[in-house]
Amino acid sequence: MTSTSEAPRGNQFRTYDRESSVVFLKTNERFGGLSNMAPGFPLRVNGVRIRTSEALYQACRFPHLPDVQRKIIDEHSPMTAKMRSKPFRKDSRPDWDAVRVKIMRWCLRVKLAQNWREFGRLLLATGDRPIVEQSRKDDFWGAKVAEDGSLVGMNVLGRLLMELREQMKGDEAESLRVIEPLAIPEFLLFRQPIEAICAADGWEKPIGIEPHASQPTASPLPRDLPQPSLFDQPTIARGQMNIQQSNRPAEAYTSKKPMPYSGYRDSGLPWLGEIPEHWEVRRSKYVFREVDKRSETGEETQLSMSQVHGLVESSKIDTWRLRSESYAGGKLCEAGDLVLNRLKAHLGVFAHASMPGVISPDYTVFRRVDGAEVRYFEHLYKSPIYKTELRKRTKGIVEGFWRLYSDDFYDLRVVVPPTEEQTKIVAFIDSYDRRVRRLIRNKRRLIGLLNEQKQAIINRAVTHGLDSNAPMKPTGIDWMPEVPAHWEVKPLKHWLRERAKALGDKTSPEYEFDYLDISCVGTGFLTAKPERMKFEDAPSRARQIVQKGDTILSTVRTYLKAVYFIENDWPDLIASTGFAVLRPVEQVEPRLLGYVLQSSTFIERVIRASIGVAYPAISEGRLGTLHVAFSPHLAEQKAILDHIAAETAAFDEAIEKAQSEITLIREYRERLIADVVTGKLDVRHVEIAEAADEPIADDEALEEEGDDTEVMEGADADD
Repeated sequence: MTSTSEAPRGNQFRTYDRESSVVFLKTNERFGGLSNMAPGFPLRVNGVRIRTSEALYQACRFPHLPDVQRKIIDEHSPMTAKMRSKPFRKDSRPDWDAVRVKIMRWCLRVKLAQNWREFGRLLLATGDRPIVEQSRKDDFWGAKVAEDGSLVGMNVLGRLLMELREQMKGDEAESLRVIEPLAIPEFLLFRQPIEAICAADGWEKPIGIEPHASQPTASPLPRDLPQPSLFDQPTIARGQMNIQQSNRPAEAYTSKKPMPYSGYRDSGLPWLGEIPEHWEVRRSKYVFREVDKRSETGEETQLSMSQVHGLVESSKIDTWRLRSESYAGGKLCEAGDLVLNRLKAHLGVFAHASMPGVISPDYTVFRRVDGAEVRYFEHLYKSPIYKTELRKRTKGIVEGFWRLYSDDFYDLRVVVPPTEEQTKIVAFIDSYDRRVRRLIRNKRRLIGLLNEQKQAIINRAVTHGLDSNAPMKPTGIDWMPEVPAHWEVKPLKHWLRERAKALGDKTSPEYEFDYLDISCVGTGFLTAKPERMKFEDAPSRARQIVQKGDTILSTVRTYLKAVYFIENDWPDLIASTGFAVLRPVEQVEPRLLGYVLQSSTFIERVIRASIGVAYPAISEGRLGTLHVAFSPHLAEQKAILDHIAAETAAFDEAIEKAQSEITLIREYRERLIADVVTGKLDVRHVEIAEAADEPIADDEALEEEGDDTEVMEGADADD
């Protein structure tokens, strides 16, 4: 039990009974792992390994002094890391006293996310008892022993741990998977903005904790939270900081997290469940009405639909995509309209028009009936639960010709918050998206850099072998001028066996398989998991049967450098016909062929041999004429493989980790947006700062379009 004590710092002091509290002082005690000084809970921030949360906390004092940060982080013990910071404390960031509690809270969340099982179990083992750090001198972070044996102090660390413990137990546990950077100026590590941090592998809901209902009908139970003056002190404005400014662009931050609404009611729709009690449920026809105005000349701005970019000017998207020769007779839309690709409604292909223009006549234009925020409904129709309902309402026999007719769209019930709340929801999603895009962009750049280093190792091994003193011979090939003298140089087709078999048109409609399209494949790794689908639902390009030992190489959009070796048994794996499926003869190790085909020298040769500017492609016949070289000795081939495996293992691990983080971030984003637009989470209280005008680069897109994403007008024609 705690009670408020009159003390110089007012009502921030607490008095704790030792017998009823969890008290820690030394790190080797039962709950010593709760201390920032406890070893055994390593962290990783921006790819930098940090031994303890204490070292991370101390490093955050000096965002403008990367050399000091390095000295702190390089210390082997948390105590020496703390001591290392002392001589420089006069140079701490100017707003340190105002932000130190926020930084400590963030450090604890990082410690939990990256040590979920060990630290999480320790935290949950405290039950519902107060957590207190006993200290001999510090009554701010901890509490000191009073004459009567009780512990008195502000106990900020203990209260932060109690706060984190309650988050683990409740609906907020899911939010602990991703720890976003703090909304404070100059939150840097080695002069680089600290990125969002994802939970380590093995994250799972705490064992033994039952989740709360997803739509609670009452406010969460109160917690022993510190006073606002302690946990929410104002930060110093960017202009007041007398430290070096970073190049980090201004962006929108939120000061509070989304929380469930205080009251819910039954929506009357079994597939939707409960909704906030003040939201309405309407048929879509009372929110939107179809308009069908046609262009007489086709001279209006031509707009095209993309799952990635939305509805944009056709001239800004790759010129290879099919377009109508004339837009005369095309449909006209105005800014604020909702445009639907009725052939792909079940995939959530809705987009708002940000400008007037002319679009494909096969699209449907809906105009809001009242003051609806069209972008809220765009997100709503794209949510998984609504895509499922849209799929039920589409009509057709063959995938690609499933249509959503206007009457069926009109009959779909939608949840309708008040207009001002719709606007707030859209602002929240925009703010969150900016941060996610930037994070994914940075992860992709990291993957690119790692892969470049990996490819350099592979390229050297597969073109020069392992013996640097071996005699070389000229090849007469510009991209591979010389190889070891005993190697054999032949066109690729001479090193290959029969072509891969394909699924026939008589394949059972119920046959299920994993489908690989170009959007799933990078250079030597998968960028996304293959999609599981039935033959009847699959695109017409999902035909090529792939097996262990095959290498798939994209023959379309060759600039994407999509090459991947199938290393393990993978039943029911099907690749797009946009790939060449290459299977080596017995004289070549399959894995080595994969390395040769993903080497930078070979890929660049493929790109140069491709035909087309915006949509370069190479035929399999032309591909087979490109020369490659192999050692005639399998033992030497295996030695090269062993060398590459040893030298690239660390790169593979880092690439896989970064790609897993991207997947996790995307999944979390989709889940968060769905929860917000369907009323599971309330964002009305979330304060969103104005975002600076910042163009979104192509590589910041949240999803990559694959070779099977037909998004332009020509793909929507009835024939």
